[in-house]
Amino acid sequence: MEKETSCINCRAILDYVKEREPGSLERLFADLDPEIDALPDPQAFLRDPNHWVSCAVVSRLMDRAKLILRDDMAAYKIARYAAENVALGYAQGIIVKAFWSIKKGLKSLQAINDKWNRSKQVELVKIGKNEAVVRLHWKPGMQVTKDICLYNQGAYTFMPRIWGGAPVELKEACCFFEGAEYCEYHLKWPKRNRFYEVVSRFYTSKSVLMETITEMEFDKKIIEQKYEEVYRLNQELNQKIRQITAIQDTGKAILSVLDFERLLAVIMNILFSVCKIDRAIIMLVNEETGYLEFLHGTGFDSAAKEMIKNYRVPLHRVSNMLVRVTSTGRSEYIPHVEGSPLKKDNVILAQGKPTSAFVVPLITRSKVIGVIATDGVDGRGVPEETRETLEIFSPQIAIAIENARLYRSLQERMEDVKRSQALLSRAEKFSFLGNLAARLAHEIKNPLTAIGTFIQLLPHKYEDEEFRKDFYEIAMEETMRVNKLITELLDLVKPRETHFAHGDLHELINKMILLVSPQSKAKNIAIRCDFDETIGPIWMDSEMIKQVILNLLSNALEFTPKGGRIEIETRNSIREDKSEAIRIEVRDNGIGIPPSDLNRIFEPYFTTKHKSSMHSGTGLGLFIAHKHMQEHGGTIEVNSKVEEGATFVCTIPRKFPPDKDGRGTTGNDAH
Repeated sequence: MEKETSCINCRAILDYVKEREPGSLERLFADLDPEIDALPDPQAFLRDPNHWVSCAVVSRLMDRAKLILRDDMAAYKIARYAAENVALGYAQGIIVKAFWSIKKGLKSLQAINDKWNRSKQVELVKIGKNEAVVRLHWKPGMQVTKDICLYNQGAYTFMPRIWGGAPVELKEACCFFEGAEYCEYHLKWPKRNRFYEVVSRFYTSKSVLMETITEMEFDKKIIEQKYEEVYRLNQELNQKIRQITAIQDTGKAILSVLDFERLLAVIMNILFSVCKIDRAIIMLVNEETGYLEFLHGTGFDSAAKEMIKNYRVPLHRVSNMLVRVTSTGRSEYIPHVEGSPLKKDNVILAQGKPTSAFVVPLITRSKVIGVIATDGVDGRGVPEETRETLEIFSPQIAIAIENARLYRSLQERMEDVKRSQALLSRAEKFSFLGNLAARLAHEIKNPLTAIGTFIQLLPHKYEDEEFRKDFYEIAMEETMRVNKLITELLDLVKPRETHFAHGDLHELINKMILLVSPQSKAKNIAIRCDFDETIGPIWMDSEMIKQVILNLLSNALEFTPKGGRIEIETRNSIREDKSEAIRIEVRDNGIGIPPSDLNRIFEPYFTTKHKSSMHSGTGLGLFIAHKHMQEHGGTIEVNSKVEEGATFVCTIPRKFPPDKDGRGTTGNDAH
């Protein structure tokens, strides 16, 4: 609503109608303005000269006054009434009387006008000793009517009554509300002698002083009333701020609690401290059973609590207050249980004996998950403030309960997963042992069969030198094969104690190259090295790294054709976590590894050596190499294309994880 005119004008209308038609005063206020209609006391608002309203409100009041009084000139007469009854507005009388004459008052018309309205500009076209011409220029966009024009005519006509003089003779030359650009008034008043004006100044000043004192006393009372009202509102506001702050703090507290039992205790403490509740229960919806079930309660004696804790009610029984709130999602309050339709034999009512009952829904994600019920036991009911606080607080409680339930469900599932993982691990161990037994039976049985066959033939062919020679070679080869298998199995199932120390990686690689040189020379395979000389001693278990390099070289030699090549390269590198590492690459140009085998290459017992000419793979070499690299905090990976060769990449971190003494070590540390 726009502020265009002072309520001092509204006050004149109200008093005039009240004096003539006191029983019709209420007819002025119905559907006056949405803002005014919403006020607890519209009349008090319209009587306060410190308030402002729109011209539309004043126009409606004028129009309704005409209808009530059945007088089309009511607006004109209201202006006369205001001028002749100074008690209508002390401030108006004081300001106008201060000009002490018509001529002086007309010269200050705009200043007087601006004190009580903003709907027009006043132009003093001409002024003489006892006559003047005034034009009213109405501002566009304001809802002014002819009644307001009549009100102004009455105000100018009877303005001299404020000084005790005779009315002014006024004629309207043209009217804005009849099509003219403005309203023009021609004013004329009787001449007065100089002596009367001087005396008038004296008495007017005295009158203004007395009325100013009266106005100040009146304003003092208004200020006192306003102060008391502001103080009361400040008290209520501070209480609301404390309430909201408490709700915010406690809301954060409960939302941070995920343990279900602890959360329920926290919620009840909050209900006591913030909502001022002495006794309450929480009921939750069980969708599986179709019941509203008791979850938690406090404030009851042990006997009553024992009876109530098993309470539950079907969700289809809407005659039950708790179920009805669950169904509708709207709070319910019964101030007097005794005279209500509630069933008094209900276990909660029978055991708790409440005098009043209040139930609020717990809603989260537009779904009611339960209710909180509280009561009054002292006959005064549940206070409105408590009910409002609980309704504000209940959504946070609902979210906290839902989060705790989800967390508990997650914990239960995690426990199930752990149990499943334990069973799976046990099954994998059994599978491992089964595979191990089958592998041992197969890998040991074949050599023993070959040796046994030769032993059976030995008595008959002992004199055959060639037979004895073949027997010796085969027996030794198969014995070494069994020994190698057993050694690898022992490394797998019973790892030896690690011995980390600083060592020369390049020297170790060269020794392994020398160790496999008979095989490389036999197949005419060149082994080339490209070492980064900036790599100094590194922290490693030499025996483990020897086994890794030896295994990679042996595989490369086996799958590389005669006349092929093997390349070994070392480099300083940076891993994905930005840590420093040593990178070792072993490349060959052999037959490569099929894509279907790449993901299984480091699995135990998986081998592709049956595709080679040696037929002696156990499937444990790369698996053990992978374990050794993990022992170093490193990795081993493979890249390969069929008929183009394979590249195995090992990374060893420069900074090894803390040792047994808790100290981190780096490849450049010296001992």
